[in-house]
Amino acid sequence: PYRPLFDWLEGRAPKPDPADQPVFRPPMLAHPLEAADLAALQPEDWRAEWKWDGIRVQVVATAGGRRLFSRGADDISGAFPEIVEAMDFHAVLDGELLVLRDGVVAPFADLQQRLNRKAVTGKMMQQFPVGVRVYDLLFDGVEDLRSLPFDARRARLEAWIAHQRPPRMDLSPLIHFHSLEELMVLRDGARAASIEGLMLKRGDSPYMAGRIKGQWW
Repeated sequence: PYRPLFDWLEGRAPKPDPADQPVFRPPMLAHPLEAADLAALQPEDWRAEWKWDGIRVQVVATAGGRRLFSRGADDISGAFPEIVEAMDFHAVLDGELLVLRDGVVAPFADLQQRLNRKAVTGKMMQQFPVGVRVYDLLFDGVEDLRSLPFDARRARLEAWIAHQRPPRMDLSPLIHFHSLEELMVLRDGARAASIEGLMLKRGDSPYMAGRIKGQWW
């Protein structure tokens, strides 16, 4: 990765442009929702979606390359070559890596068979087929969307998915609700469907690095 930098320093090539490189951006994280916080929430301000039982990933595809990163910034591209192959676009996506069979999420134990591998066999890819369920659109081409409110990013994401139709990727659905009590009932039944729980996101929340209290629960 340093060759273009040294070529520039030693006068053999122009200065490299880091804007085109597939780099990791720190993800936005959520706080656990406590009873006191729940009591203060106004349902109309919030959007709900499933918290899928896989691993959080960042899908980065730019003019300079393609990378699949874990939440902790580890480059896991080598373990999931079919995902990298599917990145025939220029965008940065936030999503959940899952083993998916005919659109049905497999138990987390199946995904563990693919984790922490630098290379993977064709047989393993066939036995444990993976996909990314997308939560958010951080960059559309070179346009940085992170300062936009969640509702605006979601509209852009839905349009992007409909236009691109990327293989091995689909849209994580929003859950329509009228009361927090209704959401609690849904949450209590989530584990039986191999879902880890629920996420609540403010409709006006920008995408900010780290765990910003009061924005995502």
